[in-house]
Amino acid sequence: MTTDTPRKSDVGLTVGRPSLDAVIIYAGRCLRDMGRGLIAVILAIYLAEIGLSIPQIGLVLGASLVGGFVLSLVVMFSANLISRRMWFVIIAAITAAAIGMLFVTENVWLIGFASFFGSYAGSGMHWGPSLQLEQSSLTEVTTSQSRTRAFSNLSVSSAGGRAVGSALVGIATYLIGVRGWELIDAYKVLLAIYLGINLLNAVIYLGLSSAIESKVSAGNLLVNPFKTPSRKPILKLSGLFGVDSFAGGMIFDAFFALWMVDKYGMTEGAIAAIMIATQGLNLVSIWLAPFVAKRIGLLNTFVWTQVASNICLIAFAFAPGAAIAAGIWMLRGIFDEMDVPTRQSYMMALVPPEERTVMAGSANLGRGLGRMPSSTATGFLWAGAYTVAPWLVGGGLKLAYDF
Repeated sequence: MTTDTPRKSDVGLTVGRPSLDAVIIYAGRCLRDMGRGLIAVILAIYLAEIGLSIPQIGLVLGASLVGGFVLSLVVMFSANLISRRMWFVIIAAITAAAIGMLFVTENVWLIGFASFFGSYAGSGMHWGPSLQLEQSSLTEVTTSQSRTRAFSNLSVSSAGGRAVGSALVGIATYLIGVRGWELIDAYKVLLAIYLGINLLNAVIYLGLSSAIESKVSAGNLLVNPFKTPSRKPILKLSGLFGVDSFAGGMIFDAFFALWMVDKYGMTEGAIAAIMIATQGLNLVSIWLAPFVAKRIGLLNTFVWTQVASNICLIAFAFAPGAAIAAGIWMLRGIFDEMDVPTRQSYMMALVPPEERTVMAGSANLGRGLGRMPSSTATGFLWAGAYTVAPWLVGGGLKLAYDF
């Protein structure tokens, strides 16, 4: 395996001090995931309130996932035609326009069309067209020594944004409970906030400089993963990340909450406390990743921390009581996100500059393909009653991916 050694393109950059471009990318990720954290809580409820059935809501959310995959393809293959800066702006503007559709129609087909372009699903923080742009752009404005810390900062920005976004839902709670607003009207305030967040992001991204663009001369970026010199590691990693994403998509917070209620009779307040504590441990995990990677290497960090995380996941399924289950879940939180910045940094270190766009795009597409069917698979495995199957299948697949 190629080690993370400095490349010629790194020379002259200041180690450990993010440029203004990096700060803009962090801010953009924070705002984008603030919006995602907001809409993830309210969207399904809002769609049901305006009259969509459960299958129709599933259609709308499915269209969002498919749209994200298609847009990721377009971004990757247009790398020689459209700048990264312009794509950042376009994606933010498209998302804002798609949210605007919710204010003017209740037609499921029009909403589904908008969802295709607008990331209504509010999920998938580890894949999507913006993510591949962030990965390749950050690599251009950091050195090999500071790259892992930069990706760690990006993940911390994401987690902070999601937390703030979830907290913003309290505005609707206040409007409904104290001011007596109807639910639809209160939720439209939140949708307006999400629309505004994306418009603000579009403006912020205009401040990006040409430093985020590839140093490879125009027209010479490789965009087809099947025709690149590094196609073997690119396709191998993309496939492995797809397996990891499928397995990870089976283990989501809503399923954890329902499991704790059904199996242990835990209250919603206690579950919320566990989830908040786990998110805090995730942040610690992300922040520690560069320090661990410096000692044992990028590859060892993202493999062995995931081994520990997935052993915890399987053990969680057999916990004899609520306290032990909660403890195992939070212990998993210490390791669960440590692979994210190290994995992204390793990907960028593995290929030369002209192949970084296609590496980021292919890995992103692999994760997207894996994510799409995972929630459905969980539903079939769960089969209407709590069962250990999703935990065992998800944890087992992720362990297999690690080795």
